[in-house]
Amino acid sequence: MRARLKKLEKTDPQEASRIAQEQVQKVFKHLLKISGVTIEVNGLENIPDEASLFVGNHSSYFDIIVTGATIPGGVGFVAKDSLGKIPGLSSWMKRIHCLFLDRSDVRKGLQTILEGVDYLKEGYSMCIYPEGTRSTTGELGEFKGGSLKMAQRAKAPVVPVAITGTRDIFENNPGLRVYPSHVTISFGKPFKFSDLPAAEKKFAGEHVKKAIEDMLAAQQ
Repeated sequence: MRARLKKLEKTDPQEASRIAQEQVQKVFKHLLKISGVTIEVNGLENIPDEASLFVGNHSSYFDIIVTGATIPGGVGFVAKDSLGKIPGLSSWMKRIHCLFLDRSDVRKGLQTILEGVDYLKEGYSMCIYPEGTRSTTGELGEFKGGSLKMAQRAKAPVVPVAITGTRDIFENNPGLRVYPSHVTISFGKPFKFSDLPAAEKKFAGEHVKKAIEDMLAAQQ
């Protein structure tokens, strides 16, 4: 499969990306199935037909698996730069247009955001967790500044995403074992920066955070 994709990337990169996303989604769904995870998905009708920036809360490693398995057509993730150094994993992440963010280097961080702008303009959806790290309490942390910049610059829709139940699969368990769990993921109403009143454009992160908070409360 990898050899086929490498060859196809040179002649038809979009088709290569589609196949890679399809394969990654199959793996994600298989992992959830063997883990005994059931998923309730709400708001699929809110997902636009165009490339979008999905913005979610983050409390578990399984958030990525659940999100990647449920978004139609798949999605690329903004991940920490250390993941880009893992052989095998990093090559597949690159194939689905994941980005590796170095939070310690402002210049490199800006370059990563600009790559995300290009991906969105080229028709590839992206997902980011603006808290920057996993929450251990279930409470939303501070949304990092600039997390929505790629959507603003690409004039792409922003879709709030709320996830509950993923910590019960792994992090909440003694010995960090995987246990069956029920997960709920909700996709909120999308918006574009151009849709926001002028006074709210500077606080778009808070707009998304409030939408996610409301969805999380509804899932309780």
